Amino acid sequence: MTEFQDISIIELNEGASGASVGPLTTMVLQLSDVTPEAWSNAFNERWKGRAPVMRRAATASGNTITSACMPYELQSQITELNKIIAETNSSYRDGVEQATARQDADLKHLKATLKYD
Repeated sequence: MTEFQDISIIELNEGASGASVGPLTTMVLQLSDVTPEAWSNAFNERWKGRAPVMRRAATASGNTITSACMPYELQSQITELNKIIAETNSSYRDGVEQATARQDADLKHLKATLKYD
């Protein structure tokens, strides 16, 4: 299994950004890599679950996070997104390590129980 590399925001995808959602603007943030589905799901749940009063909606999918906000709010939105990204990276990495340890233990047990004659 390939070692998980932390996900981070690398830039605003200006070509994909800009569509209006009422008074808000769709902002598409490019991520450092394509996120595993479990990572995206965990990020999305964390973001929804700890929403302060002015936190705007945001969704991670593939290699982007899409948010609808006012352009002047984007920097503070990125600051908040980075906090949730760091938490998601940590919990996802822990989950991958635990799954790898379980798989290693299962294979070791299987090897010990196999009979070849």
